Amino acid sequence: MRKTLITMLLAAGAALAQATGSITGVVYEAGTKTPMADADVVSRPGQIRAKTDAHGHYTLRDLSPGQHTVGVHAGQGRGAHASRVITVNAGQDLAMVDFYLPGQGEIAGRILDENKEPLPGMSVYLVAREYSLGALRYVFASMTTSDDQGEYHLQRAEPGRAYLVMSEKKRAKLDAISDVPLIPKLRKPAPVPIYYPDTPYIEGAQPVVLRAGEHREGMDIHLSRGPSYCIDGVLETGSGPGALHFFIGARQPGSGASGDGGFFTMPPGGVAGTDGKIRVCDLSPGEYQITAMSWPAKPQDPPPFFGTAVTAITDKDVHNVRLTAHPPVRLSGEVVWAATPPDKPVESKLSIWLEPLTRASWQGETTQTESSIPGEFSLPFLLMDDFRARLHGLSGGMYFKEITYAGVSVLHEPLRVGSAMGNASLRIVVARDGGFAAVKVADKDGNPVPDSYVLVMPADSNSEASFADTLISGQTDQNGTYTSVALAPGKYYVLASPMAIDKSPESIGTLWHARSHATEIDVGANATVQLTLTPTTLN
Repeated sequence: MRKTLITMLLAAGAALAQATGSITGVVYEAGTKTPMADADVVSRPGQIRAKTDAHGHYTLRDLSPGQHTVGVHAGQGRGAHASRVITVNAGQDLAMVDFYLPGQGEIAGRILDENKEPLPGMSVYLVAREYSLGALRYVFASMTTSDDQGEYHLQRAEPGRAYLVMSEKKRAKLDAISDVPLIPKLRKPAPVPIYYPDTPYIEGAQPVVLRAGEHREGMDIHLSRGPSYCIDGVLETGSGPGALHFFIGARQPGSGASGDGGFFTMPPGGVAGTDGKIRVCDLSPGEYQITAMSWPAKPQDPPPFFGTAVTAITDKDVHNVRLTAHPPVRLSGEVVWAATPPDKPVESKLSIWLEPLTRASWQGETTQTESSIPGEFSLPFLLMDDFRARLHGLSGGMYFKEITYAGVSVLHEPLRVGSAMGNASLRIVVARDGGFAAVKVADKDGNPVPDSYVLVMPADSNSEASFADTLISGQTDQNGTYTSVALAPGKYYVLASPMAIDKSPESIGTLWHARSHATEIDVGANATVQLTLTPTTLN
């Protein structure tokens, strides 16, 4: 009888441990507190999804016990968004987990010529600045077109973040051989991309910061014209010049990921003749990226040939650019332990995604795969381009100690597939001696502070750019607790902030100087550092 009772208790305990929970709440528009219908609610891990009803209510069911990051998005792409970290116990049903989505800002103005006459059909861009892979990058965040009165309305500006505004006359199609005169003195002035407030230089642009839901008007931009320059050259494959498709656009700002999403647009392009020759004019000084490719015969295939090159215009034409488009390449790799492997094999898989830096992945391009730990993997169809390695799937005290391509570190650098000679491979080194920072965030009276942002900063960063790339951040749950991912043993600065930190130079610069107010910790191998923080307002 005693044995039966014990068996029953163990079974009941096991059943309770496996019992799922739920989260319910309402999504409101911040400020007005208006319930938001049709907002997307997603819980990770597990990708449990729900949609708000007409009254803004949502329910996430079948949530496994543990910590969940719940994100809410209103609208497609870069719509208003918010997230919270919620800990769900076995069989627990949590109610009143509400979200308040801050309204995104809008910038409005007119595009005018030198005579203050309206210019319709001009492209206007919202430009985000963000540290990425050790460099400051300028990335399109949204765009619009001026109407017949020259008026524009740029939406999707995240509140509190600094943006630049740029306008240009964008051409949809380019002739392979421009009829612009060969002699520069005979050329008509060409339109110059202009940043608010009326400067052709991205460094001289004025950052614009909006409040939640703010509509900023009167941001007029006066376009001007300047000297017209040309780029000429030959496009080819391994078998020689050919009639390749080509695209030419400014290297920065450009398409790519920033903040909570990404924006992608195609630069103007055309098709070269069978001799592969191109001559593109009406270009202003600056760096340009040229892309050459052959169009795939089937939509599900990647381009049979693809290549990119960067060139710069200063004060004269650029001649004899030779760009070779290559077939997709196979990238092989391995995942290895940094030291002695564990006694028990790791059952989880490592998710590997090579994200193109300035474009979306082509259908049929194999940018994602999985690998055992340790193990080997292969990506058979990758275009020769720049990528960011995004890796997920480690647990316990495991962390990425190093990533190399052909022996060169790409842990915090772009991965240029095909840039190395021979059968270069990707090597991912995993260490398992990581420690943790277990943080309790409380106010001055000792009460837990939920939804606070905890920032863990390696003490050995030597620049703002590298600092941004190694920064680790997360949110406290409803109990005011946060535990970091596995950290490489060493010194760190830790602080809590009521506001999220993005990778813009403004946010990173503020955080860089705030390290003196942070708590310094020394994380040992396989150790956990316990600490309590009070939220710090970053200025």
